[in-house]
Amino acid sequence: MLTLTELERELKKGEKKRWLIENLIPMGELTIMYGQTDHYKTFLSLKIALEVASGSQELGVTQSGKVILINTDTTSQQDIFLRIKALQKASYSDHDFLESLYLNDGYVESAECNYFRFDLTAKHYLNDPEGNAYTDGSFEPDIDEWKDAFKYIYTDDNLKLIIIDTLSQSIGANSVNDDTAIRKAISNLKEIIKSCDGNIAVLVVAHASFKNPSKGIMGSSIQHNDFQSVLKVKKSKSNFVLHREKLKSKAKGSSIPFKMRSISVMDYETLYVDIGKELSDLENEIISLSKQGHQKDNIRDNTFKTHGQHYNNKKSFNVVFGRKWNSLLEQGFLASGQQDNN
Repeated sequence: MLTLTELERELKKGEKKRWLIENLIPMGELTIMYGQTDHYKTFLSLKIALEVASGSQELGVTQSGKVILINTDTTSQQDIFLRIKALQKASYSDHDFLESLYLNDGYVESAECNYFRFDLTAKHYLNDPEGNAYTDGSFEPDIDEWKDAFKYIYTDDNLKLIIIDTLSQSIGANSVNDDTAIRKAISNLKEIIKSCDGNIAVLVVAHASFKNPSKGIMGSSIQHNDFQSVLKVKKSKSNFVLHREKLKSKAKGSSIPFKMRSISVMDYETLYVDIGKELSDLENEIISLSKQGHQKDNIRDNTFKTHGQHYNNKKSFNVVFGRKWNSLLEQGFLASGQQDNN
C-alpha cells in the first residue's frame, strides 16, 4: 500500500514510454494485430519480425534483437520459411537471420517424445490428450516452463520480440468468445514479459469478426480492452494499411501504407510486404543536423540552402519541410524537444 506522496515519487522515478518500434510496438507490453482473412496479417508480422531481427528502420526507430515466431495457425513452416526468404531477398540481402530468428510450429516435445500444443490457457504447462497434467518433476506447473524457455533466450541471446500467430489457435480448445480463457491467456503473456524483466514485447495476431468486420476483433471484447495496443490491417483506396487503432502515443489513429509484391524464391512464387519507404536526402540531412544538436529553425534554414532549388519558393519548401519533420518525429528519428524558437 502506498500513500499518494509515495506513489507520486514512484511515478517520477519511472521511465518514459519505451518502444521496440517507435510509435508502433511498445516495449514491455502486449500488442494485438488483427484484420480480415486475406489481409496479409502473417506476412506483415514477418515484416515486423525481420525489422527487429535486422535492426532496420523502415517502420520507425527499431531496437534490434532476437525474435521468436510461434506459428500455431494453419500456415506450414515451409511457407513461413519461404516468406522469410522472400523478405530477405527483397529487403534484407545483407542479413542471413540464421541466429536472430527462432521458429516454433506451435508444438513442444516432451522428454517422452510426445508433442503438445502451445496453450496459453492451460492450468499446467503440458497436458496430455486426456487432460492429465505432468507433475512428476519432468515439467513445472503453470506457464513456468514457457517462461523459463523465453527467459533463457532473453538472458543469453538478447530476445526482444515474441510473435504468436494466431491467438485463436493458442488457447487450446477454448473459444475466443470465452472471457475467462482470454483473460488467462493475457495474464500468462504478461507473466512471460515479466520473466524477461519487462524488456521484451509480445505481438499477437488475431482475426477480425467474420460476420461483421467493422465490429473489430473476432471474439471477446476483452481482447480490445486488455491489450495495451491494437493494430488493424485494413484496405485503403489503393492497397493496405497498418492502422494504429489503439496506442498510447500521439501517433494513434495514423496508418502505415504497404503493398504486397510477388517474388520468386527457390523456384517458388510467393509474396512479401513492401513498406516502400526509404529516407530521402532531405530527411537524412535533417536527421544528421538534428544529431549535431541543431534546433528546428536552424535545420530548416540550412536544408533550404542545399535543397531549396528543387522548390518554387521558400514557402513551398517550408511546407514540405514541416511534413518531413513531423513524419520523422512520429517515427522516432528526431527528439521531440528540438523545436524552433518561433
